Amino acid sequence: MGVVSTMTTSREQHAGQVGRPALSFEFFPPRQPEGERLFWNTLEALIPYQPDFVSITCGAGGSRQAGSGELVRQVHERTGLYTVAHLTCVGASRATLTDMLRFYQECGIPAVLALRGDPPRGEPPGALERGAFRYAEPFVAFIRESFPDFRLGVAAYPEGHPETSDLVRDQCHFQRKVEAGADFAVTQFFFENEVYFRFVASCRKQGVQVPIYPGIMPVTDYKQIKRLSELCGSALPGWLTARYEEIRDDPERMLQTGVELAVEQCRDLLRRGAPGLHFFTLNQSGAVPRILRELGSEFYSA
Repeated sequence: MGVVSTMTTSREQHAGQVGRPALSFEFFPPRQPEGERLFWNTLEALIPYQPDFVSITCGAGGSRQAGSGELVRQVHERTGLYTVAHLTCVGASRATLTDMLRFYQECGIPAVLALRGDPPRGEPPGALERGAFRYAEPFVAFIRESFPDFRLGVAAYPEGHPETSDLVRDQCHFQRKVEAGADFAVTQFFFENEVYFRFVASCRKQGVQVPIYPGIMPVTDYKQIKRLSELCGSALPGWLTARYEEIRDDPERMLQTGVELAVEQCRDLLRRGAPGLHFFTLNQSGAVPRILRELGSEFYSA
């Protein structure tokens, strides 16, 4: 494939290619052979859109991240894309995290999205306390000090982290993650753009200047998005649920509606100054290419 990223150094600020905002895609490691085939087919379908980076999620804690680490290496070596490795610290020892970071360093991976992560299902209470870092902030600081060449990303929650109802406190946590050494942030998905712009404006008032990329989740599976919204704390507006309730048994109409709504959302985000678009692909190639084709020259001249 031989695609060469526009990103040349690990600490260089993400910027879109000439004439457009930044573009990025997020994938998750497949668990079954059929899922692996779908993953690579989806990646192949999205490469022509020349993303500024792709990111690979991971499982929480220790050995669960080894499989995603190997996938990160393969993506980086086979495609030449600027590849961002997600790394969670929950329940993991300093030695385990150091080994993963050294692995990425040796593979030439330029960037890490440093996350606390959620305790693996089935773990007894206290998983957060058993790891070297209870929260993302000290984990970011550790990576910045021990592996200074990595470009570091962190998660942002415009509607607040699902574990807190205090938006002010949650934003303070975000600000401290940035101050600990983060270079950019990617938000959880949302459907009301005002939520994103209020969050960004508030961050800027507090002196946070790193790029905050909006996370876009095309809704092509209503049951799935309901489940994900509950896990992630992302609100499903009434107008969205009403529209999907009418077509919940029609997959093709759901796909078309998901594309239409995402195009509308992306147009508004770009028009109002978002630095780029980060798509949660869910390893599916149906929606995102259609969205980018619909945006067309609007995206490339934004």
